[in-house]
Amino acid sequence: MIFLFEEFAYSTDYLKEVIGYRGNSDFQSESGFNTKVADTGAKINGVGYCFFNGNPVFVLPKVFLDSNNTKAFGVPIAANGEDIFGKGESPIKNVQRRFLSSLSTWLYSAIDKYRTDSDMTGVRSPDHMEHSKFRGDARYATLLDIMSSMELFYKKNQNLFVFVAKNKHSGNNRINWQRTIAKKTPFIQGDSPIYMELVNKKKVFDLDDRLLVLYFSAMKFIQDEFGFEMPQSEFYVPLKGREFARLLECERGLRELRRIKYKYFEDRLLKLYNIMEAFFRWGARYTNKNVKAKEYLIANSFNNVFEAMIDSLISDQDKEVAKLKKNEDGKIIDHLYKEKSLIFADGSESIWHIGDSKYYKEENEVLGQSVAKQYTYAKNIVQDFFSPDFVDGNDECYSSGVHQGVRYRDSVTEGYSVTPNFFIRGFVPEYESDGQYDDPYFSKKGESKDPIKPGDDMWGKRNRHFRNRLFDRDTLLLKVYNINFLYVLKTYTSKHSSLRDDFKKKTRKRFRDDFLELLGDNYYFWAVYLPDWQKPDYAERLQNFVDRHFHALVGRVFQPAGTPHCLILALEQSAVNVSLKGALDKDYEKIRQIVQDEKCEIFQVWPHEIWDNGNSQKWDDESLQKNKVTELGVVDALVKFS
Repeated sequence: MIFLFEEFAYSTDYLKEVIGYRGNSDFQSESGFNTKVADTGAKINGVGYCFFNGNPVFVLPKVFLDSNNTKAFGVPIAANGEDIFGKGESPIKNVQRRFLSSLSTWLYSAIDKYRTDSDMTGVRSPDHMEHSKFRGDARYATLLDIMSSMELFYKKNQNLFVFVAKNKHSGNNRINWQRTIAKKTPFIQGDSPIYMELVNKKKVFDLDDRLLVLYFSAMKFIQDEFGFEMPQSEFYVPLKGREFARLLECERGLRELRRIKYKYFEDRLLKLYNIMEAFFRWGARYTNKNVKAKEYLIANSFNNVFEAMIDSLISDQDKEVAKLKKNEDGKIIDHLYKEKSLIFADGSESIWHIGDSKYYKEENEVLGQSVAKQYTYAKNIVQDFFSPDFVDGNDECYSSGVHQGVRYRDSVTEGYSVTPNFFIRGFVPEYESDGQYDDPYFSKKGESKDPIKPGDDMWGKRNRHFRNRLFDRDTLLLKVYNINFLYVLKTYTSKHSSLRDDFKKKTRKRFRDDFLELLGDNYYFWAVYLPDWQKPDYAERLQNFVDRHFHALVGRVFQPAGTPHCLILALEQSAVNVSLKGALDKDYEKIRQIVQDEKCEIFQVWPHEIWDNGNSQKWDDESLQKNKVTELGVVDALVKFS
């Protein structure tokens, strides 16, 4: 097997040999890959698999290249293929071969899953009406399809092999007296015959056993011929290489299968029969030199596959959410899901979390255009939320339909809940030693448990129209995350939905906790009460208070749904710290004066306080009052707790 890398410049002679490069600019190769001319040769645009000139060829994503685009997995890449990934003399170590075999099948499965599940274009494969019983669709079963089915069958049916093997060998050492008497001449001693040669019992050859021999012989052939690590049996001796190779020629294997087909009734053996039939059909094409059958599965824009992988693992999978992703201005959001609001949510109100996937390496900076687009996505979602279809006549600005349970704006203060925005970028941990190949995620020790690494918090690139207004419609925060590409790949292609569900739950919690930490690092928060908050007229007095000081408070206060008597005041730490050092901040001083004049009761709180280790804990006004640490004076309240 040969491994190439997306967007790496190879010599044109080498690409002609391994993928059928035609030598034209921006043209499709014989094997189906798109290519483009480079300064030092040619590059492949796309990721995927092809079978060309008797070799399986994989083009791996560029994310596996190092920052200098000269190495992958610690090995220098040669433009002429003379390295462990190509056809050079350097042998592939067993541990590397096992890892690369797994990696190639994961990538293949991811592209195939994307092709099947998505209505997006960009995946190319030759269409042929064959193997409908095997694949269930209209294309040839490729070598990778068959290999995956063989391995899956082995994992699910190991007890079958043991049962048939025991059944075959049972009674082999018992004497068959009927045949011994009929065939052998005894030696007579006295009145007793003594047989010097005995005939052992031998079970008649089981045709089901023959099917299993062909199965394990096929996997041994794949391992020897192409270097893939395949399961082997301790019970069945595979056919010799030459003997099995003859079965691939002129459809001999297919003819042998047809002769024994009527013997099978058990469901598992019927399934295995279909797999072996697909293999021998593939083998007939492989050995027929006069037929140039095309075999490939290629994602020309692998960034779309990466986006689909991330989306399936973190986003809400709903038709209405899918529609909401398609903005009216033509923009399409990558990832969208509802989660608990960031600020003092009691679990009953949610906010949209809006994400974008970036298929480039960790070292690359998120560019200004991408940041601007991300903020536009967030604004479009808020705009849709406030469309007449959802919120007419709803003063509290809870929405209906697809926005059910989401609360963006507080009607008392006209403050807006914080909208989380994030980028996700794929990365592969830096190569250190071959020992990393033993880890299923190719990570340094301990990193496999935490596949997400926080990137830039993008605080300096936050979107805002006014300074110091966290609860403003136009104040939008952004974070960047680097996620282990191999972890995502394996989780996306896993047969176990529980693995994906666990990933989604943990990832969403991680994003929310990180945004709370970002807020705690850059803002001071206070709970603000007017005097006599227990009295019946408090709601009216609170509304009058906000109206009187609206210019100073707008965007800086927000009333959580769970604390109807309390206002949450947020000020940037930089503004408060300036005043603490003696240089008065105008906005801060206005609010400080309001607190003094209105005789407000105020104490500091933190974004994490309402959630205890991630578990929902509803905080109403009484619990806030009960748990406050210190009674504060009126005039210097803000200063004391900052």
